[in-house]
Amino acid sequence: KQWYQRRVRDPMYSFSLDPFDDSKIVFVSDNSLMFLKDLDLCKAPSSNINKYNLALGSKVVDTAQPCITGDYHTHSNSMQGLIEVVHSPFCRNKLLLLYPRQITIVDLELMHATGYILQDRGSSQFIDMYVCSSDNVIYCLHDSGAISIRRYSHTEPYQQETCYQCLVVSEAMRLCKSAKLIGLQAKPFTEEKLLFMLTDGRIVGWRLFDCDGPVDFLSEVRWEEEVRLVMIHNTGSNSSPPYTAKVCPPLSTKNSHFYRPLLALGSNSGSILIVDLTTTKTIKEFTIHTSSVCGIEWVANRRILSYSNNLGNSGPIKNELYYTDINTGRYQLLRTATKDRDDTPIVGIKVSYLHQYFIVLLKDRPFELWDLKSLNIIREMPSNFPSVTTLEWSPTQNHPLKNAKFSKKADDVIVESTNPTEGPVREHFVFTDTDGVVYHLMVEGTVIKEGTRIPPDSQTGLINSIAWRGDLMVLGDSTGHLSFWDLKARQSRLVPTSRGAIKKLLLAPGRNTQLLLVMFNDGVEIWDCAESEVLSSIKSSKIGEVVDVDWGSSDRPVIVNESGAVHIMDVNLDTAPNPVTALSLHTPIWLPFIYNQKEMMNFKIYVQHMGWQENWDMSSPKCCTPVIWEAMLHTLKLRNKFSTLSFLERCLVTAALYGDVVEWRLWQVLAYYLDQSSPLSSAFDIVQDNTSYLNNQVQNLSVQEKCRSNYSHRQHSIHRHILLGNTDKPVQLLLEVEQDSPHFYRDCLRASLISSVSDSEYTVDSDTTYLSSKPSSTPQQSIERVAQSTIKLVATNLIANDHLLEGCQLLCLIKKAVDACRYMQNFHQYNEAIWLAKVALSKDEYYEVMKYYIDLLVNKGSRHLGILLAISLSAFDKAAEILLATKLVTIAAPLVESCLEAGKWPESGTEIKHRVFVEYAKYLVSLNNIEIALKYCEKGGEKGKQLGEELRICAQ
Repeated sequence: KQWYQRRVRDPMYSFSLDPFDDSKIVFVSDNSLMFLKDLDLCKAPSSNINKYNLALGSKVVDTAQPCITGDYHTHSNSMQGLIEVVHSPFCRNKLLLLYPRQITIVDLELMHATGYILQDRGSSQFIDMYVCSSDNVIYCLHDSGAISIRRYSHTEPYQQETCYQCLVVSEAMRLCKSAKLIGLQAKPFTEEKLLFMLTDGRIVGWRLFDCDGPVDFLSEVRWEEEVRLVMIHNTGSNSSPPYTAKVCPPLSTKNSHFYRPLLALGSNSGSILIVDLTTTKTIKEFTIHTSSVCGIEWVANRRILSYSNNLGNSGPIKNELYYTDINTGRYQLLRTATKDRDDTPIVGIKVSYLHQYFIVLLKDRPFELWDLKSLNIIREMPSNFPSVTTLEWSPTQNHPLKNAKFSKKADDVIVESTNPTEGPVREHFVFTDTDGVVYHLMVEGTVIKEGTRIPPDSQTGLINSIAWRGDLMVLGDSTGHLSFWDLKARQSRLVPTSRGAIKKLLLAPGRNTQLLLVMFNDGVEIWDCAESEVLSSIKSSKIGEVVDVDWGSSDRPVIVNESGAVHIMDVNLDTAPNPVTALSLHTPIWLPFIYNQKEMMNFKIYVQHMGWQENWDMSSPKCCTPVIWEAMLHTLKLRNKFSTLSFLERCLVTAALYGDVVEWRLWQVLAYYLDQSSPLSSAFDIVQDNTSYLNNQVQNLSVQEKCRSNYSHRQHSIHRHILLGNTDKPVQLLLEVEQDSPHFYRDCLRASLISSVSDSEYTVDSDTTYLSSKPSSTPQQSIERVAQSTIKLVATNLIANDHLLEGCQLLCLIKKAVDACRYMQNFHQYNEAIWLAKVALSKDEYYEVMKYYIDLLVNKGSRHLGILLAISLSAFDKAAEILLATKLVTIAAPLVESCLEAGKWPESGTEIKHRVFVEYAKYLVSLNNIEIALKYCEKGGEKGKQLGEELRICAQ
């Protein structure tokens, strides 16, 4: 569903969302970067899109638009060659631009380049990059197949440029010309594993190793030690999209002891893939043919016949017919190239039911009969033989067709070989010619004898396909008609499909099944032959253009589309009906969202509350199937150690196990504010503690100062220093203004004002850059009060007349930062207000400002950030209340449980605690998890006890 549409003049081919503010997005066009600051899924943006061009140094490419400046090392037009634009998920307001030989880091506050990563001209170029969120690290993929790891580094505290040092480079790969690198991706959350894909279908996996072995988390890597990237897997390449598909003979009593459902796929590149349908894995690949594989027939469970031709290419026709043993890989060319044979292409091969013979169908010539045991040709039919449109062998030995009286029997035509043999069993086949006549022939040894000719129906067109089993024969024509023949009752009926030409007919294997798989140009249908009606249908618009079809079993059609996907479906033709639990996999797969959701939520709850199990064992619990349990154990690899973790640690593991980003971040924040173990990274931004946040902002400000190049950059630094409480640096920057500048007079007055009214009790130590105390100056108290009143009045007037930043600066000079925060919030400058609150306010003032902001976030729908901020204030009851109001009781209850375990739950939160536990118990009852529900009823106060009594009565 389309919610709204916003049109722009310039074409856009890429975009990047700001991970710290989902209302900000940047689009990439041919000659500019376009920034939008009020993106909303519910309504169309009302603000204009700001366009920025990239400049080389201080040279503006287009003076009619704003310019991002910096030391660029690309072409004069810095948009040329731009591959990708990515917001940094680790540092706020950082945008990374990827070029073939350069990565540029742009500060979005200054709209200026603050750093870059250069690649030598003799080195391989950049193809893609992945910017990590758990550490200030960039993974770079090169066109040689190598991966380089670059990490932010500096030499002096708070006084460094944005510089990334190359720490690790993997080995390059040998790539052929047809294999191109596509993209790079890291494992979510942990980011210690990497994958990249090639155009030939290969997926290459890498993992970080240190001196102690494989690394589990990127954030735990000791970069000062030896770190290396090791290739952990390299999947086989996929061939070009398949051209034909054929499933091996069905299961029977003769092959039951070694049967495997195998699918042979012939590709356009000439290779043949053997796929195990139970594991969906490619077990064999044979590169035999030099052109597209046009057809495959199984001779037995382990041998195939395949043919190809270069019909679509220029030059003489070249046919290839191979006999291949898939066990040993040995193959034999059966049909040698001669001028007489290769003047027309092969259009099909048909193997007899008893695997004694096979027929090679040619486009403009009569077919050839071959002996399958000796692999020699028995007979080439004479030139006056009818032109064959389709052919099918009989699936039984005794056939009623030879006694059928559909029409008067024609004269017998006997074609006898000069060297007859003894001992073969007679087999039958039928074929149709261009006039629609059905011919019945018998083969015994080297003798081919015609049986019956059945004239065409006047309503049928050119017969394209025949399906035959027992007494039932079905014919499909080019007009879309299905002709059902009952050979025993000597009856036929014609049924229109109204779907156009029929390309292929296949009867399902099995004695009692009468399902017919019909392939059209625009889709597939399954018919019930007994009732002559359609059971199910699917069109190409849903599944893609169908290339070939076959039966995997009596109720599992296999459909191959043009993209190379193999769909194993059911009789209803539902996409992906087979659950992963039905696959015979050597290694269990853990994909929570493809299993039964009720079971998965039960399992998640069971693992989180595993500490209640006194004698925890490896057996599967009642809440989930053994397959899911084994998949979990294989994924975790923690076994019994998992039950010894704390409740919060188990919540962290289950969040990572289920791929839940929201829960993962919430449990990380909760873990820090409960035990203060290790500080949160800058990726958590305003959720960090105030000291860590202040250090990051001072560090970022020092980088901005080193990169400033114009008047606006200087004003930005002055503004930040005043809000930080530093007055010496702003005065120094203001006095740097040139005498011929139009701002000379105003900046001098501002410098004088700051020097005269600043309170010397709070200054910034130039060595530590932190706020420190110094002896106060000696102005008279009365003069100071008058000056502060005047400055506050001026600040209020400035703010009322749209000079918000200047007014807030004056308020901060007189130690009224809390008033400045309120003004910023009233003018919807929430980011600036939070920035000032975290670096300048006292604990009580900060709590009041953040409480207002949390309520605002909840009302606007940004509840996740509001919950994280409530946790950062240690207002755990407030966080639980927000979670309960948003019906996220599966997060609220573990949050309360973790706080109780750590002894940090406030005494005033007893009521909300009981409400959370009662609602959580009701949720557990809906999952039929009565055991854990009763435990939470005991913790839910009076209402919980009442609910527990009701549950016990119902259980009895």
